[in-house]
Amino acid sequence: MSQSPLRFVHASDLHLERPLGGIAKVPEHLREVFLEAPYQAASKVFETVLSEGADALIFAGDVVDFDLAGPRAVVFLLEQFQRLAAHGIPVYWASGDSDPVDNWPASIELPENVHFFPFGQVAGRELRRAEEIVTCVQGISRTPGEVPDDSGFFRDVQGKFTVGVSYGTSASPGTEGDRVHYMALGGKHQRQTVDQSPGIAHYSGTTQGRSPQETGPCGCTLVSVDDSGHVKSTFIATDVIRWITETIETTAGTDEDALLAQMEKRIDKLRTKHHGSPLLVTWSVKGRGQVVNHIRQGGISDEMVIRLREKHGHQEPGIWTVAIECHAPLDVPQEWVDEETIMGDMLREFQALEADESISLDLEDFLPEQFRENAWAELATIREEDRAGVLWAASKMAVDLLDGEEELSGN
Repeated sequence: MSQSPLRFVHASDLHLERPLGGIAKVPEHLREVFLEAPYQAASKVFETVLSEGADALIFAGDVVDFDLAGPRAVVFLLEQFQRLAAHGIPVYWASGDSDPVDNWPASIELPENVHFFPFGQVAGRELRRAEEIVTCVQGISRTPGEVPDDSGFFRDVQGKFTVGVSYGTSASPGTEGDRVHYMALGGKHQRQTVDQSPGIAHYSGTTQGRSPQETGPCGCTLVSVDDSGHVKSTFIATDVIRWITETIETTAGTDEDALLAQMEKRIDKLRTKHHGSPLLVTWSVKGRGQVVNHIRQGGISDEMVIRLREKHGHQEPGIWTVAIECHAPLDVPQEWVDEETIMGDMLREFQALEADESISLDLEDFLPEQFRENAWAELATIREEDRAGVLWAASKMAVDLLDGEEELSGN
């Protein structure tokens, strides 16, 4: 059966209520970006619908938490929906955890082109063009805290291309021969295709990363279906500013200046790779050499961060260094461990603590008596799962302080 060509935009997890965060202090020149980025990214979704001549916009949940976002979000969405309505473009919306359909203000009428899917069961809608049914759109909204029942998704019996919309489902629902042609999924912030055949199941991901954990390009998915039913999906970047974690490898001969030089070269490549997008970069240092012993909060990495920010953070496009991290193990010569010095004593003590997990690291006995029955006692207790990390961090600080940062930095 011949299929009328179809184009639609699949987006989810816009989270208009959530500004960017995840760092200790937002630089003054980026504060407005951190606040406005979710709305600017969402605007790009609607612009994509119009510029690409899409037949529909599909939202797969977590568009906005109205309780947290306030009136601005309602006004913004109404304006955007009305823009699409003027071009005859419908919006199909399956709600997720944060945007249940009944949270839309009852006093404000939605434009007729916006169609919410109900809770509890899958409902179907027909997308028409000049009275012809182009596609069948089926969807179900998520009851907060519950996984949607996807048993009601079925490929159209007349052979029309069928789109499913849901939040929190992991694959194309339905039996092997009944699966919808394209399942628009929401609830994951990383873009991911989880099924290819016989039906595509795809998470479009969030439209804007909000923390150092949400790295890489973010956006929406443009889906094109030709007259034979072949599906082509295209990623469309909508993020206003992008979080990146960049790994730098060191060797035995790498010092602070050489490490900075590597970062400088990588910054030039990042500008090209990300097409001039402003970046928020966390540097992850791995490898060998004494330099890895000194990269820690309060160590040489603090000075390096300042230097990188001053040079690259205010350019256009800006590349702002969020942090320089190093989780590589200590790299110290064996003679340091063997020598009869404070350094040697300290390294041998850490080796003993690492080798014998029965030795307690709790600090409660060092607290004054009056603090042993409150929250201080909890803070002084090292959990088993934290033991290795605490030992690593403590040994790194000790080596850094005893080895002398002034020698490493050439002062």
